Amino acid sequence: MRIRRSYFGWTVGILGALLFAACGGGGGSPVSGGTATIQGSVPGTVFVAVDNDTNLEVGRVTATGTPKTFSMNIPTGKSYRFYMMENEGTGNARVYPVYMGVNNIFALDNTANGQVIDFGLINPDLVTGRSTPANTPPLMMGRGASSTVPSSLAGSAFSMDNVAGTSWGYNTLMTSGTMGWEHGSLSFDNNGLGHMTGIVRNGTPLSNRDDIPYAMSLSGMLRNAGDNTFQCVVSRDMSVMVATFTDNTGGPAMMVAQKRGGVYATDGSDLTGTWRFQRITAGGDNTTSGWAYGTMQFVFGSAGITSMTTNAGVGGGGNFAFSMDGSGILTETGDPSFYGVMSPDKSTIVATDTFGGNPEMWVLMKNTTATYATADMAGDWVMHAVSSGNTGSRNWTYGQSIVDSSGTDTFSGLMGNAGPVASSRMTFLMNGGVMTMGGSGGGMMGGGMMGGGVTTSTFHGVMNGSKNIMVSSYSDGSGGYPFSIQLK
Repeated sequence: MRIRRSYFGWTVGILGALLFAACGGGGGSPVSGGTATIQGSVPGTVFVAVDNDTNLEVGRVTATGTPKTFSMNIPTGKSYRFYMMENEGTGNARVYPVYMGVNNIFALDNTANGQVIDFGLINPDLVTGRSTPANTPPLMMGRGASSTVPSSLAGSAFSMDNVAGTSWGYNTLMTSGTMGWEHGSLSFDNNGLGHMTGIVRNGTPLSNRDDIPYAMSLSGMLRNAGDNTFQCVVSRDMSVMVATFTDNTGGPAMMVAQKRGGVYATDGSDLTGTWRFQRITAGGDNTTSGWAYGTMQFVFGSAGITSMTTNAGVGGGGNFAFSMDGSGILTETGDPSFYGVMSPDKSTIVATDTFGGNPEMWVLMKNTTATYATADMAGDWVMHAVSSGNTGSRNWTYGQSIVDSSGTDTFSGLMGNAGPVASSRMTFLMNGGVMTMGGSGGGMMGGGMMGGGVTTSTFHGVMNGSKNIMVSSYSDGSGGYPFSIQLK
């Protein structure tokens, strides 16, 4: 179930103005005879109309205002496919084809001449990677679908070809059920089947998992046909994917996979520098669970925590000795549970380990010379979150995160492991790559990204140098500790 809003009413007299053309050449295009106006609203940036017969764009318009609305005139007597785009022109574009039911081919005959056809709010569906208009007029009949991608959008469309033949190193944290961690390698063959190898779960090697049926939508949503709880988003630069799902032991889980490749210095010199970290610990209650953030200074493989704040307050620290192999795998001397994966651009490390008997996930981002402003958060993101803590707080959530230039973030279309989650709105500030909550802080705010509250003073997040990943954590006020990753 998704909350939908309509900002335009259907114009009287358009019923029957739209007819669908048959797919695959059947029925042909309707007789031409004028133009019709297509309008509606989108959470994204651009609405595109494509001639189904020529596969060429006939219109592209940027949505503006609050809500973001669009309007375009297109000739009647033609068959069309429509697309909603998010983050167009930013290098992080996502394409959501417009579907109504199983159909995405729309035909206008000459009776639509001069009519206004209002789609209402067009919502993205993160499960299918499609978008659906709020308005479905009577007499609108679908006659087929096409998966063809117009050449003008091909560079923004995802496919399984983008991930096939490449190895991904993954880390997974389970916050309930049989709590723990898992790491290994994931690859995809040319048939779209996934293969997981080198699997280690809580220190125990496991057998390979083969022939996992995956499919990729045009918008970069990776699905597992064998697991309807699995929802995964791939970054536009194809370097990282983040997923939430219900583990086979019955508990919420988050997986972060990074593309493997490149050459890494085994002397640890790729580590040297200052790193910001966010960490979540999954214990059996709100005292053994929690979050932490801070900074860690590396000099080759030697590292020390220079500052750290936890859900229990300021404090903590420690010194560590790490080793990096030539494939970018990071291990810690004296702690066989620690396993980290460095990104190909050597800016991010994702790791899991066990501390005090409780599993943890770490995300470390290397400090860069990049400058940051609140407006850098603006855009459309896909959010995944997992929570540890008290029994009632352990869950996963995913949905759309739309941030405006002032840092106001609207979370919509949220789905959790127990069902739909109410939409919410939060305001963030960005300073030097660090995210905090707006306002005076210290209070409780309803409607966190997990559907519960958020203690505003506890919220803390970091943004990477490429400004396409945000990682954050906070306390929900009831013994839960959400940990969120957002990808553009």
